[in-house]
Amino acid sequence: MSGQATCPRCDAAVRPPSIWRSSWSCAVHGDVVPLHPAHPADSEHLEWLAGCSDVPIWLPWPLPDGWLVTGVRTARDGRTERAQAVAMAISGPNPLRTPQSHQPVADALLVSEVPGVGLGAHLAGRADLDPGDGLLGGPPVAKLQAAGARAPLWEVDGHPGDRAVFVGEAGGVWLWVVLWPASASPVLDLDIDLVDVRDPGHTLDVPCGAMSPHLQWERQPQPSS
Repeated sequence: MSGQATCPRCDAAVRPPSIWRSSWSCAVHGDVVPLHPAHPADSEHLEWLAGCSDVPIWLPWPLPDGWLVTGVRTARDGRTERAQAVAMAISGPNPLRTPQSHQPVADALLVSEVPGVGLGAHLAGRADLDPGDGLLGGPPVAKLQAAGARAPLWEVDGHPGDRAVFVGEAGGVWLWVVLWPASASPVLDLDIDLVDVRDPGHTLDVPCGAMSPHLQWERQPQPSS
């Protein structure tokens, strides 16, 4: 799967390895796991990704009524091409429309990543790498089922007000859930089970929609040599 690699923390163009440097690097964030362009989450791409991912590829299944899968994006190790972070996008009806938010469509990103990649924090609109002190204390605010195991989620602060952000752990790595608009957070009150596309336990006939704009950002300039 080709396309220009970028930084998972800012989506700026990155430098490939060279005789002076063994890793992909960002002018701002140093060595990074390169982020690759978004792709439709069709059966062909999901099958390919399932064979090269070191992290779970979480998909709500069955999808909530009226929801579609609207793309996937990965950060993959520059040497092995194994995915270290996967962002799955789904879109559907906004379950709660308020006078302040009349958006009929909600978008959600489910990000599975090993610590230190920074993709989840970037999509959440935070400047840090992992949840850090943005992970609030107290009881979880949502509890999903991920591959049959409980996956509690805590609300995260310190992000733009246009979204709701939650984080927890599932499958031994971080699980971020980012929702637009912020009023879409009642999606997590639905009876949602997550399956790992690498081993879903049954055949998946995934309904796809147009690519989510939250997977595609304005490209930053190429850093100077």
